[in-house]
Amino acid sequence: MLNPDTQQVFELSDYFHQLGNAVGEYIQQNKNFLENDERNYLYDKQIELLQFAGRINLIGVTLVFDEVQDALKEMNKITADVQKTIKKVLTVQQAIDIATSLVGIGTAIISRDPKLFAKNCGRATSLISAINNKKT
Repeated sequence: MLNPDTQQVFELSDYFHQLGNAVGEYIQQNKNFLENDERNYLYDKQIELLQFAGRINLIGVTLVFDEVQDALKEMNKITADVQKTIKKVLTVQQAIDIATSLVGIGTAIISRDPKLFAKNCGRATSLISAINNKKT
């Protein structure tokens, strides 16, 4: 198991900052269509993602991954995919599901659980792929 270096920690933290911003962008774009409980749920997920960014910076080098580079590549791909997908017409449930899976990724990182990390990355990727491959 390897500890990420300082640059990799900042990179990982930045992905969560970008993901939090993407959820916030969805909320802003759809504020007139969201029920209060939907908006509050998504807002809570946005805050959790932004908090993960800060917590990852704080605990930094104590994070442990089997393959640091693979984890960073996975987060880079998910972040880019989320930023593109969030601009599409999503149902509120799709946005909630994506935000929830992203929080699951952050939870896995903070708890140093590589299996949970892989599970939630897979879930996020599947959700995003299903949306992007859907014929409109």
